[in-house]
Amino acid sequence: MTPAEQRLDDLIKVNERVELRGEGQQISAGFLAAVLMREEGRRPRKLSLYDFVVAGELDLEAAEIGFPVEFERCTFDHEPNVEQATAAGLYFADCTLPGLRASQVRLLDGLALHGCEVNGRVKLNGAHVSGQLDLEDCVINGAFKGDGLRVDLDVHCLGRFRVTGLTHLIGARIGGQFVCEGATFRNPGEERALDLSGLVVAEHVFWRNGFSVEGEVNLSGADIAGKLFCHDARFSSPGGTAIRAVGMNVRQEMEIGDKCTVDGELNMVGCRVGGWLKLTGGRFSNPGGNAINLVRATIALNLVLRTGTLVHGQLRLAGAEVCGTLGAQGGEFRNGNGTAIEATGLKVHGDLSLAVRDDVRFHARGQVVLNDAQIDGNLDCKGGLFENEDGDALVARGISVGRDATLSAPFIARGRVDLAGASIGGKLDLTGARLKNEGDAVRCDRVRVGHLVTFEKAHATGCVRMCDAQISSEVTFAGAVLKGTPSLKLKGTRVRGQLRLRFAERPAGRIDLRRVRAGSFADDEKDWPDRSKLDEFVYEALLDGSMALPKRLDWLRDRHAYTPQVYLQLAAVYAKAGRHDEAADVLIAKEDAKRRTLVGFPGRLHRMVWWLLNPTVGYGYRPLRILWWLGFLVVAGGFLFRWLARDPGNFAKMRGDLRIEWFDPWLYTIDLLLPVVSLDHSQLWVPLGAAKWFSLAFTVLGWVLAICLVTGLGRLFKRDDR
Repeated sequence: MTPAEQRLDDLIKVNERVELRGEGQQISAGFLAAVLMREEGRRPRKLSLYDFVVAGELDLEAAEIGFPVEFERCTFDHEPNVEQATAAGLYFADCTLPGLRASQVRLLDGLALHGCEVNGRVKLNGAHVSGQLDLEDCVINGAFKGDGLRVDLDVHCLGRFRVTGLTHLIGARIGGQFVCEGATFRNPGEERALDLSGLVVAEHVFWRNGFSVEGEVNLSGADIAGKLFCHDARFSSPGGTAIRAVGMNVRQEMEIGDKCTVDGELNMVGCRVGGWLKLTGGRFSNPGGNAINLVRATIALNLVLRTGTLVHGQLRLAGAEVCGTLGAQGGEFRNGNGTAIEATGLKVHGDLSLAVRDDVRFHARGQVVLNDAQIDGNLDCKGGLFENEDGDALVARGISVGRDATLSAPFIARGRVDLAGASIGGKLDLTGARLKNEGDAVRCDRVRVGHLVTFEKAHATGCVRMCDAQISSEVTFAGAVLKGTPSLKLKGTRVRGQLRLRFAERPAGRIDLRRVRAGSFADDEKDWPDRSKLDEFVYEALLDGSMALPKRLDWLRDRHAYTPQVYLQLAAVYAKAGRHDEAADVLIAKEDAKRRTLVGFPGRLHRMVWWLLNPTVGYGYRPLRILWWLGFLVVAGGFLFRWLARDPGNFAKMRGDLRIEWFDPWLYTIDLLLPVVSLDHSQLWVPLGAAKWFSLAFTVLGWVLAICLVTGLGRLFKRDDR
């Protein structure tokens, strides 16, 4: 034995706790192994060796060491072998090792590589550590393999802990916490750096304070009973997967947030989080690919990506379920002209908020897809900025919203907003929204809204389209500015309450209200551009302050193609309101418009004949108008024939006993104007000269008025909706 070995042997004989400082002396690995595995003679309760050089291979394979062993500032020229050994505890502090073979070792207390430098592999496959695994400040220049490792208490990878090589802890079980603060995992030249698939942690996982992984972290199938916290951490796998956590189960809260950077995909497909999932403050980057993948994930409480969150790449939430709220207020999501957020089939039991927060607006640069999503609460996009100028900015076809859908000011969409087939239990609010797209600015075909739809003070540079929709309350465009061509399409929509136009200015393109049904209607003169379409537009009433009837009729005459139903509908509304004179005016205007549509010689002839019906009996809708004509002609004829009667040569007496003083010019005129009924006065006087021609004219006028009266009265009993 060397002096150092002799001294150690002597100390063991007299002390239960043996501490020996070698000051750089060498000790044989074989001698040390014999001491540690000694079955006869005195054995220490603890052995601590300081500043020794252990020469040779320390082979303790399958050995039973009944006491803890501690090495501090020792240097090993061969990797220690403790595979399948059983020991009370094994501790290395500030040591230098070429590696460590400890597969299937059983340690009744802890295992430490505190402050050590390991220039080779550390193998802990199948090892069982009943205490803690302490790797604080340990530097491992090689692989770290611990498949099936079991640690009953905590695992600490703290300080300047670093692994340069693959860390393999597949199926490892940690009975306490897994704490990595300031730790670094690297595997240069390889895709994966940290493989924790199937990891089971009974308490919490903390990756923070400078924690860094260069390469992929694999947490697929991991089960964490507590929380998973990542603060001030960096995960780097550019163009690949930075964190693969497919099917992971975190039973409490999970956070990859403040000062965290994930360069590569965060893949959490099918994972389950029993509390909140907080990504607020994180930077997630995988341009052109999936930055965050939460397809079919289940979040028991809230998912938050609020102010300070930056996602460069696609956020995928297709088929995910969030049992609380999903808040992305103030978050920023970028994916060029691709899809920034893909959330088809997403289920949110609370609210979904893509809104402004603390004066920082939600910003999506790329398409946001919410097709067939189910939102039990509110869809809040108030103040959000959605940009995808080459296509759709917000696509939510078939979305179901239990309460309100709010896209109000300062909401901005540069690209189409598509809500076709949406079902909204409350209101659809686009008050003050700014909508910009070359074609349809907003598309709401077949939407079902339980309350109102408002576009008040909205500004749209494309068409506002809401065809075949079902609105339970009202639709209003008060103060809106529509610049699209066409500007508004509501074809086939049903509005149980009010339909209000009253734009801030005349729309740039036509309005299509064909087959629209509304409880009541309000408009203004400036609401109607040329070539608008009102076929089969049905409404029950006109609201106070609507466009005056004369101007409405002028617009229909000059700027709308003749459509009988439009006039009949308007007349029915006035008649229902007890305004029969206005109803008659509408029907008269209808007849005028109808005559103008007739072309060719038959049309001109038809218009000439019917030209008499309007001023005389109003096409039969104002038959009493003929009394004014009769009264006028009676007065005019009376004065005329009275003047003519001054000259005896204008009238000849039919009987000799008649005197010219008996001639009554007014009675004579009435007798001429009544072609069917005779008062016999005109039979007593024979007109001569000029009186003959005037009498003939009044007789013809009488027949004309009679024919007009009969024709007009006949039309009252004839349905004409052509």
